[in-house]
Amino acid sequence: MNRLGWIRAPEHSLAEWDRLTALAADVRAAGLDRALVCGMGGSSLAPQVLAASTSRPRAALHVLDSTDPAAVLAADRAHESARTLYLIVSKSGTTVETVAFYRYFATRARPDQFVAITDPGTPLEALARERGFRRVLEHPADVGGRYAALTAVGMLPAALLGLDGRSILERARAVDPERAKAFGRVLAEGVQAGRDKLALNLPAPVAALAHWIEQLVAESSGKDGVGVVPVVDDPVGAVLPDIQVVTDVSADPLELGAEFLRWEYATWEMCERLGVNAFDQPDVDDAKRLAREELERAGGGGAGAPHAAPLPTLSPHELRQRARPGDYLAILAYLAPTPAITAHLQAVRASWGHALGCATTLGFGPRTMPRTSRFLNKGGPSVS
Repeated sequence: MNRLGWIRAPEHSLAEWDRLTALAADVRAAGLDRALVCGMGGSSLAPQVLAASTSRPRAALHVLDSTDPAAVLAADRAHESARTLYLIVSKSGTTVETVAFYRYFATRARPDQFVAITDPGTPLEALARERGFRRVLEHPADVGGRYAALTAVGMLPAALLGLDGRSILERARAVDPERAKAFGRVLAEGVQAGRDKLALNLPAPVAALAHWIEQLVAESSGKDGVGVVPVVDDPVGAVLPDIQVVTDVSADPLELGAEFLRWEYATWEMCERLGVNAFDQPDVDDAKRLAREELERAGGGGAGAPHAAPLPTLSPHELRQRARPGDYLAILAYLAPTPAITAHLQAVRASWGHALGCATTLGFGPRTMPRTSRFLNKGGPSVS
């Protein structure tokens, strides 16, 4: 399938903007004064960026993309359930985590408190219509989840936040594709020269955009030993020979639509130059398959069953011995992404970054981590 529908997303969403604002007004009139976006990765990061980059009260919109029980409970308790609109967002309509979120909140809220965003004909669409959701919005079939920021995935949250979505979309329409692609070629040339880490140092008003770029670049490129490793919120800030640094991003939140589209073009072009298909996602699909298999085994009493053999790990000393120039250290924390936990892990990240002299990344829960030809423990044991 042609996955280039995101190119037309600004025009399509402009045509739909009045309907989205009408839905937002209808929701507020019904007494639902807070929205909770339930999604994973591409379904949640654009709403997070928009919420974090607005001066409006963030209590109006929260995002849940962690299956950590503490994170789910915190999202549940942050606001009265009877006054919350739940956005259940899954392109495939089968994302295990997102469906689990729905089943949890369905015991606490009425059907008219739910809106689904999904591809036509998915199990989620069927479920939403069967259960009587307030609305089912179409996720364009020719747009991948991480390229969907300017579709209803991002623009309904924008409407719920009361943002000037029309200006955001009009500015996106003004993006010069050739200039954006030229930026992508520069990134690709850096990778080919050995600078396969991308440090994102963005202006404070739009700092959250770095997390959206992180997933777009990592998941689009990191395949078959070829990829780019985005580095966000680097606590060390070391200038290393394998790092490209990006700072040239508009600080104006109304330019976020333009930045979304610019980075989509740039990432597509970068991947073309690197010989990678920007639109497939083999590791994501494998992870979904493994999650389903584990849950199916749980039905037979296999939940939490021990592995046949302990997973190999590295001690800190062994890790230092194994580290090579050009490696990076990825920390993937299956913990609730609270400010306190994040601060603690940032301190760990800084310590290891100094000790190993390499770039570091930090992710929470099931978010996809990028793979490159020099992944620190590729083919070897995990970090203890």
